[in-house]
Amino acid sequence: MIEYSTTKPGDKLRITGMGAPGFAKLGDIVTVKSCNGTNRVDVINDETGDEAYFALTCGAQRLEPKP
Repeated sequence: MIEYSTTKPGDKLRITGMGAPGFAKLGDIVTVKSCNGTNRVDVINDETGDEAYFALTCGAQRLEPKP
């Protein structure tokens, strides 16, 4: 799970948990485009170039920092 307060543009994240049906498969890597620091992160799928956002606790649980 990510922390919105420490997530910043350029960070690489991995899709986990419940995944992101229609956007990315489990394990896909996304790059942070922007983050408001409290409850929303906008990302770009590194493989497809598609963009999406994840919000609130349920969104944070679908992402983890890429090691």
